[in-house]
Amino acid sequence: MPFTLRYEGGLVRVLLTETITGADLAGLAVAAQEAEEGLSHMPDYLTDLSGATRLDMGFADVFALAQRRLERAFRNPFRSALVAGTPAQLGIARMYQTLNDHPQVTVRIFPDVSAAQEWLREPRDPAG
Repeated sequence: MPFTLRYEGGLVRVLLTETITGADLAGLAVAAQEAEEGLSHMPDYLTDLSGATRLDMGFADVFALAQRRLERAFRNPFRSALVAGTPAQLGIARMYQTLNDHPQVTVRIFPDVSAAQEWLREPRDPAG
């Protein structure tokens, strides 16, 4: 699989590599849901797209991912940081950010992992 998903340092870290297809995106959604099932608290996500060399997906694939997440009720609100280093990665990340209207998930996009980690370390707004 051209992605890895692991729990590390209090975060779910997702690393995308090589060519990512719509089917890979669907597989990532399934893997994330399976990993989340056993957790008592939803951790923040850091998804790094910068290792993806090709994004072979379109609006329908990203929409399906956003819809799948929208159908879930999470145990608590959480943050999702997306790292996008190229214009194509940024386009996919913005598409997902725009389609994500889940009230428990805040999505932001960053140019590098360190900026994403800095945001994830910031104190949470008590309002959500």
